Amino acid sequence: MDLAFYVMIMVFSKICGVSVGGNCPPRVMGILNLSPESFYKNSVQTSSSVLEAAQKMIDEGADFLDIGARSTAPGAEFISIEEEKNRLFSALKELSGNVSVPISVDTMFSEVAKGALKCGADIINDISGLKRDPEMATLIADYDACAILMATKNKPGDPLGMDAVLEALSDSVSLAKNAGIDPKKLILDPAIGRWVPEKTPDYDFDVIHQFRRLLVFEMPILVAVSRKSFLGSISETVEDRLFSGMIAASIAAYNGGHIIRTHDVSSTVDVVKVIHAISQAKII
Repeated sequence: MDLAFYVMIMVFSKICGVSVGGNCPPRVMGILNLSPESFYKNSVQTSSSVLEAAQKMIDEGADFLDIGARSTAPGAEFISIEEEKNRLFSALKELSGNVSVPISVDTMFSEVAKGALKCGADIINDISGLKRDPEMATLIADYDACAILMATKNKPGDPLGMDAVLEALSDSVSLAKNAGIDPKKLILDPAIGRWVPEKTPDYDFDVIHQFRRLLVFEMPILVAVSRKSFLGSISETVEDRLFSGMIAASIAAYNGGHIIRTHDVSSTVDVVKVIHAISQAKII
C-alpha cells in the first residue's frame, strides 16, 4: 500500500478524557516502576515515594502515568502474583484521588488488573496483547476500561518485523472487540525492544522507520522506546541512553506515534514541543 495512504489517516481519540491525535501534540506517559528488578534502577519507586515521583512527572507535563510492579524485561527475576499485588495496590492507594492524570497499570494478569481497577486505575497495559490471561479481555470490557495492547504472537514482543507486528496487533484488536471492549478505548504498542533473543536491534529500527504503517488501525499508537536495550548498539549503558532514546522517540512520534512512554518526562516534553511545531508548520 502506498505510503501516501497512511499520511492521509487522521487518528483522534479521547483516552480517559485526554485528547489524543488529531492536531494535538504527542502525549507523554511517565513510567513509575515499583519493581526493584527493573533494568533502569533510577526509575524504581516505593509506595512511600510514588506519590511524590508521580506529582513531579505531572508538574513536568505528563499526561498519563504508567505504573508497574513486575519487571517485564527479558531475564528479570520472577515474582509471584501476590507480590505484584502487594506492591501495586499499596502504591495505587497513595495515587488514587491524589493525581490529576489517568493511571495506567502494566500487568498481564486479570487478577491483578481487577484489583488495580478497583483501586482507581483507568487503563490496563497488557504486554501480552490479551493473549496471556483468557479472562483479561472480558474483565476490561466489564469495567469499560481503556487498554494498551502490545504486539504479541506467543510470547510478549515476539513478532519480528513490521508485517508480523501488524498481524499480531490485528489479532489482539479482534480479541478486544469480540470481548466487548470499546475500540475507541484501545491504544496499540508495536513492541519495540529485545523481548526475545532473536529480535536484533535492526528489527526495532526498521519498525520505527515504518512506524506510519501502524496508522492503518486508526487507533492511538504508543511509542515505548525509553532507554531500551535495542539502543545499546548505540549507547552502551542504560544511563547513557537518554539522547539516543529521545531521537528514536522523536522519529516514531513524527511518523505517527501519539503517546510517548518515558522514564524522562521533562526531556520528552521538550521533544514533543519541537515535534508538534514541525508537524504543524505552514509556509506563510
